[in-house]
Amino acid sequence: MHHDIINLLLLEDNPADERLVREMLAEWGDSRFKLTHVKTLSQAISSLNSLDIDVCLMDLNLPDSQGLGALSEIITIAPQLPIVVLSGQADEDLAFEAVQKGAQDYIVKGQGDGVLLIRALRYAIERKRTERRLAYLAEYDPLTDLPNRTLFKRRLNRALTRADRNNSIIGLLFLDLDHFKDINDTLGHDAGDELLIIAGARIQTCVRKGDTIARLGGDEFTVILENVGNKKKAAKVAQKIIDCLSEPLEVAGQEVYITTSIGIACYPDNCDNAEDLIKHADMALYAAKAKGRSGYEYYRKKMKIAVSQRMNMVNRLRKAIESDELELYYQPQFNIANGSLIGTEALLRWHHPRMGLLAPDQFIHLLEETGLIIPVGEWVLNKACLQNQAWMDSGYGQLRVSVNLSTRQFKQNELVNTISRVLEASHMDPTCLHLEVTESLLMENIDCATKIIQKLAETGVNLSLDDFGTGYSSLSYLKTIPVTALKVDRSFIQDVCNDSDGAAMVAAIIRLAHSLRLKVVAEGVEEKNQLVFLAAQGCDEAQGFLFNTPMSATDMTQWLHQQYSSEDLRKTIN
Repeated sequence: MHHDIINLLLLEDNPADERLVREMLAEWGDSRFKLTHVKTLSQAISSLNSLDIDVCLMDLNLPDSQGLGALSEIITIAPQLPIVVLSGQADEDLAFEAVQKGAQDYIVKGQGDGVLLIRALRYAIERKRTERRLAYLAEYDPLTDLPNRTLFKRRLNRALTRADRNNSIIGLLFLDLDHFKDINDTLGHDAGDELLIIAGARIQTCVRKGDTIARLGGDEFTVILENVGNKKKAAKVAQKIIDCLSEPLEVAGQEVYITTSIGIACYPDNCDNAEDLIKHADMALYAAKAKGRSGYEYYRKKMKIAVSQRMNMVNRLRKAIESDELELYYQPQFNIANGSLIGTEALLRWHHPRMGLLAPDQFIHLLEETGLIIPVGEWVLNKACLQNQAWMDSGYGQLRVSVNLSTRQFKQNELVNTISRVLEASHMDPTCLHLEVTESLLMENIDCATKIIQKLAETGVNLSLDDFGTGYSSLSYLKTIPVTALKVDRSFIQDVCNDSDGAAMVAAIIRLAHSLRLKVVAEGVEEKNQLVFLAAQGCDEAQGFLFNTPMSATDMTQWLHQQYSSEDLRKTIN
């Protein structure tokens, strides 16, 4: 339809009925219908091939066709065309069959006026438009206009059939945008949608016209490369996509940089059906993300074993809390100047029934990826605060407990409420809880992170910046965020006695922190000469194997009973 003019094709061989239709349209003054009249099916087909027709009003009894055969012919030629049947037969069964075959309405001649006719034609157009929209939504992603998961699977199955027939190779790429959620959280969902549209358009520029790009949901895309030749050619396309998406783009008025990880699987390499091919590409994508993102990985057989092991670990993790397999260990922290015990850092351990005692680096990433870090993180906070308060109630002085916050914990909306709930349950003074966040987490979005830290500070807890110095960032943010301490990463502490640059770096960090009225905590102190150096530089606090390894709550309680006094630490320093 153009400018509200409705191009109507009237297929009617009876002159009297033709005049009646014209009179009915004219009678009601609807000048928006531009009527083209034909008398035969062949003339109708010719008109449909040469004219822009919006709706067809047709009789079923024609000189060159009788019955519903004419309707089927029209639908074959123009499947998107709205059709109203104008018949001389008041036959309900025929009317029902006509609608079943694709007509939008069925009108009996002589049983209506112009209003009925015009309404039927307009409703036919609207119904067909709705049908087309629903058909589109069933197969396409409305945001990016790319095929959705349903159409992707159908096209993949057809591609496999052609590959079998032609003895050719199919490359399947699975990709998602690295850290897309951070952009969504930072700039909002509208900006996230804008980014997805741009990403989809960029991917299209990297493939051939006949290749299929689909959006499976969220920030997940897939590409079907037919007749790709070999795996190396699929990898070239993957690298082209990575390079294209890494170019800066503007979203919500801001320049944004994104990267992508891609998994590659080929058919018929190690699979004989679409389902296995999809699984293989997905496994390869997971491997690409685990390797460090912004790259691609081919599927290899050993990935199947790794994925199976990961699934087993995740399933076991889901039961870990209920099965009492998680435990907190505590590492003492000391004031370097006077040797007094300040508190402990709570460290998570997992007593795996088969693999033994596991450190966080062996399973924390799974908690993050699955979202289990939220309930486990709350469990850690509860357990640490209750235990710390129990030690203080037992007369061991004013102790603090430090707890690490993961990325997902830090960004969840309920974090402040969770902290408040934990403190209330443990009856612990908020100042005795020190929350640690990494510098890299903070720098992902300094404005958003600052707001979160300010809300946390309002609860009365203290905040420390963990692993300080391991990333590159502007130090100006230290003046604006309400942290109370910097934790110098163990990698710097290890170098202070045999690397002048490392020693200079630690000394500079200590001076910087003190100039901003921040305390400095050195972690990973393992040798006496490291502690002596830190004391000479005025470092405030320390923890590490030199003093004690992380201990279970039971062992820590026994250690406290043994009164590991400040005098012992002074001897160590001296």
